[in-house]
Amino acid sequence: MPDTLIEEPIRPTVTDDLAAPAPEGDPAPAPGAAPADALPAPPGEGAPAAPQRPGRPRGAACLVVAIALAALLAGAALGVYLLFWRYVPTARQHIPGDANIVVRLETADLALFGPVRRHFLPLLDDAPQTASRKARIEAATGLDFPSDLREIVVASTDAASWVALAGGRIPKGRFVAGMEKVARDEGWTGVRREGELLLVGPRAVLGQADDGTLVLGTDVEIVKAALPASPDADEWRRLDLPEQGAVTFALTSAAWSGAAAAVSGVLPRAGALFRRVDHASGALTLGAEPELSMRLAPAAGEAAAALAPDTQAFLGSLKLGLALLPDVAGAGAALEGAQALAQGELVEIRTKWPHEGLDRACAEIAHRARAARDALDAGGSALGGAP
Repeated sequence: MPDTLIEEPIRPTVTDDLAAPAPEGDPAPAPGAAPADALPAPPGEGAPAAPQRPGRPRGAACLVVAIALAALLAGAALGVYLLFWRYVPTARQHIPGDANIVVRLETADLALFGPVRRHFLPLLDDAPQTASRKARIEAATGLDFPSDLREIVVASTDAASWVALAGGRIPKGRFVAGMEKVARDEGWTGVRREGELLLVGPRAVLGQADDGTLVLGTDVEIVKAALPASPDADEWRRLDLPEQGAVTFALTSAAWSGAAAAVSGVLPRAGALFRRVDHASGALTLGAEPELSMRLAPAAGEAAAALAPDTQAFLGSLKLGLALLPDVAGAGAALEGAQALAQGELVEIRTKWPHEGLDRACAEIAHRARAARDALDAGGSALGGAP
């Protein structure tokens, strides 16, 4: 007879199974049970991901190297620009205070213009004597013409005395003494030193400002007036000279009054119109389609709305007059499309300038320059002296 029911082992309940602590080691599988790793995962849970082996971040490393390389190249380019190419305009700061006509040439823009490259640059290379003189001037002055030039400003105070100002990467304090040496070595005549100036013949005076700007004038007075920089760096703005453009220009009220007096006897309508203009400025932009723009400021008591139609009528009469003359530079075609319109308090004139007209003008000027150069070389020196 079996023992009493109390002596038999009591089977644990479900609650006891869940609450029982897990054994320290992996329990042995029950006979016939599947391995633990072969059991299906509970619903909603995936198998634990195997730990990944850390790899090399090649994409991030390449990106860092590319950024560093780009920064290095940008820094090198900026350094070259600041040290060798960047130019702060200085020539316009030497415009005489009483100048009434100013024309500024941006040499970099001119050098990129096709007709200039085609007709003028060969002048520097096609004559051995000219190339030899260029090398001597560069050795004596440190100026590599024309690559060192950045701007040329031509100004006049009375349309009789003129001065040309050249700015760029020009060594300071060398040009006058260097040109004096070249003149002495080549045997130029009519050259003498007068203090800080070099007098070359009867109508050329050469000087150099403290900032390196070259000053070439028709007389001593205008050169001395241009040598010191303006005390106010922005004084040149009184002329309203545009800052951008291959060729920019400005004419003051004194220039318009002088022009009116000069033409009144022959063209009274033009003289009357010029007296109604206080000052003007403009720019010629180059490229495939050159364009000329000009702004007229009416004199006191004049209104732009009244000045504009009279200016348009004058352009029409000027076009008829030029039709009787050879159109060398394309001025006739430019006048054909010129429009004068009132823009606020100013009168603005705009027109397209024909590219082929500027090409013909450059060819003609280069031809004359070549002829003059050959004549000077044949004479022996720039001033007629024996080299």
